[in-house]
Amino acid sequence: MKKGLVFIAGILWVSGSPLLGQEPRIEEADLPRWVEEDVINFFNDPTTIHFTARTRIPSTRVVLGDVAALGGPFTIAGEVDGDLVVVNGDLIFEAGGVVTGDVLLVGGRIFGEELGDIGGDLRVFDEPLRYIQRGDRIASAGRPPERGGFGPDLPWGDARFTIKSGQNYNRTEGLPIMFGPSFRTAGANPLRLDLLAIWRTDMGFNLDPDGFGYALRAEQALGGRNNIAVGGTLFSTVDPIEDWGITNLEASLATFILHKDYRDYYERVGWSAYAKFRLPFTPVELRAEYFHEDHAFMPAGNPWSITKNGDPWREQPLVAEGKARFMEGTLTVDTRNDRSNPSDGWFIQASVRKGLGGDLFIPAHLVSAEGPPEIIDPQEFDTDYLTGFMDVRGYLRINPGSSLNIRGVMGGALNDVPLPPQFQHALGGVGSLPGHRMFTQDCGARELTRVFDHVTDQGGIRSQVFPSYGCDRFALFQAAFRGKLFTDWGFGWDEEADPWEDDWNWYPNIDFNPNWSAFFNAGQAWKVNSSDTDTLMDVGVGLFFGDLGLYFAYPLNEDENGDRHGNFFIRLSRRF
Repeated sequence: MKKGLVFIAGILWVSGSPLLGQEPRIEEADLPRWVEEDVINFFNDPTTIHFTARTRIPSTRVVLGDVAALGGPFTIAGEVDGDLVVVNGDLIFEAGGVVTGDVLLVGGRIFGEELGDIGGDLRVFDEPLRYIQRGDRIASAGRPPERGGFGPDLPWGDARFTIKSGQNYNRTEGLPIMFGPSFRTAGANPLRLDLLAIWRTDMGFNLDPDGFGYALRAEQALGGRNNIAVGGTLFSTVDPIEDWGITNLEASLATFILHKDYRDYYERVGWSAYAKFRLPFTPVELRAEYFHEDHAFMPAGNPWSITKNGDPWREQPLVAEGKARFMEGTLTVDTRNDRSNPSDGWFIQASVRKGLGGDLFIPAHLVSAEGPPEIIDPQEFDTDYLTGFMDVRGYLRINPGSSLNIRGVMGGALNDVPLPPQFQHALGGVGSLPGHRMFTQDCGARELTRVFDHVTDQGGIRSQVFPSYGCDRFALFQAAFRGKLFTDWGFGWDEEADPWEDDWNWYPNIDFNPNWSAFFNAGQAWKVNSSDTDTLMDVGVGLFFGDLGLYFAYPLNEDENGDRHGNFFIRLSRRF
């Protein structure tokens, strides 16, 4: 009854362990987050057989099925015909004890291993699992349960009316507000439905169809442990061309407070179908998705900002409009000990996108709004593009107070087909090379402006635009040393013993015990038919208090005027 406690031979544990499968026993002190999630899913599977506290399987008994033991010790003199997970207790083998499947031991020790027989793999984690038990189910005590919106818990599942913000406050639609019902059925294989409308606040309170979008999703879990799911989406959204450099919160606050939008946008309308699979008890997740969409230019609007509210917004780039059909596959490996504040482990995400047809083209536009109209004819793009994106981050703990963090990001065309602007990349600014101005390396996309008449249901909108977004390929390397300042600015209470701690979670997290960092960045972007660009580099230092960071970066390259100017900036999250 093998149900997934499998270990993938050939995946290298970047934390320093040998290749899986080469050693019969692997011990680790820290309990990775992905193991915690899989233990909970394994325990909550209705087909799992539960034992609690001191338990002994006698030599005359065979337990048919997967077993989860909570507490202990759990003693085996007989046989477990399946996989075994022991949580916060010891595992004892007596002579003749057998487990035909895999064994996972969390928060305990194993005794008498040489007396028994394990048919699969054995893994032991010293750190106990922090959990909350509700009836026959357990949940993590370290994170609040996933719940959003307003509505009751029902025996058959739950229903919520959700109100939340969209991706980020931006200069094209203001604050996108998503609202609508969400449903989730009960059971080991829940069905989830999200039926959300999107109000684009910059459009005002009228019922203009251009002022609304939608994001509908249906997802069915399979396999009983949230490791397999298939689903589909139907959407009409305004999305950023690139969003990996800074967080949505940072992009929103910069737009709302400083009148400075760090992203460019385009409109997507269409549908997708996907499947995803997470390899149980490994940090590996696979996803494949087919997209059928229409892309369109999105003009800059007139959202309100606290400062410089009367100034015009930065121009948007033209994008290739029309139909786009493509397939995208993504591999994610995440061994970080903490997603929000990692100090150890690796994060690797690689994706490939293959164009499958369509009719993308840059629409006709004008050279200038002044003088006789000089029209630039439409430019058609080859939809046989093949693109890739890889983000590799390593967190190398030197001692409890310091770490060396490295990151390599690269992406773009994998063949010689030029990319539509909405698939291009640009470097420069706080998200990539903070010592250089925003979009320093964009392959000349912002050297001049054009004029585009955007047609809507309410008429035409004439906009100053950039003719493109950026380059077809890029590569970026980042390294940062992080260390603690040996000060303690605490307020005198024991935070670990504070019973109110879980009720006072703020984002971003502010920690009054400061840390410092020194960093280096180097990157280059180029066109498929040319690599005539320089490698840009910068260095800097930072002082941060939890998520709040104060940084200064200095470029190692001169700008187009032969000057170098440092840049002070604030981040509300880790740089990577």
